[in-house]
Amino acid sequence: MKHADKFIGVVCGLKSEAQVVARAVDASNIRVGVSGANAARAEEIAREFCSQGATAIISVGVSGGLDPSLAPGDLIIGDRVLCGAGKDYQSDPRLLDAMADEPASTKAKVGAFFGADEIIESTEKKATLYRDHGALGVDMESHGAARAAASVGVAFLAIRAIADPADRALPAAALGAIAADGSTRMLATLGAALRDPKQFPALMKLGADSSAALKTLGRDLGPLFRRLFLSLDL
Repeated sequence: MKHADKFIGVVCGLKSEAQVVARAVDASNIRVGVSGANAARAEEIAREFCSQGATAIISVGVSGGLDPSLAPGDLIIGDRVLCGAGKDYQSDPRLLDAMADEPASTKAKVGAFFGADEIIESTEKKATLYRDHGALGVDMESHGAARAAASVGVAFLAIRAIADPADRALPAAALGAIAADGSTRMLATLGAALRDPKQFPALMKLGADSSAALKTLGRDLGPLFRRLFLSLDL
């Protein structure tokens, strides 16, 4: 029997990610928070969801690629989040089993995410993380959300699509592009690029990569969340 008061807490880093979730997923079964790509804020949001009775916490959004075989738009189901400080967080086995029954149209790779507290902007840093930890992707909020869920025994899972791949560095103009509320500082980013026009090609590539990642999420989140709803009796 389904319970109307049960819900999944979804933690995104960006408003654009939250908008994709809102369009793709049944809103009656979820609550969405935006952390501004900040792990501490992601943890606060996830703790609040847990205190409200969330059945699970799902980290959703785009991520940087660490595995060189992954291209922009490739989907990753995180089986764990690595923090690099001896504390890793395993995804809930029941939720992972639900993802194993994913639709044929969804081609997701299952593996680890690395949770970073700073932007991983260079290809060298990405290569080091991949070499040292074997993680498929890196983001800045999954470890905060996972930490909150683990602290109270709530199920956790991360679903993310690759934006900037392992062989692509982030342009300097993009490093301050995300505001605390998860919006994009477009004018500041464009201003930084105008001061150094050589960055425009890299910014255009990053925009295309991010669009590919958001497109994947828009296509696949609906079917994936329906699997989660069934597994959690929502």
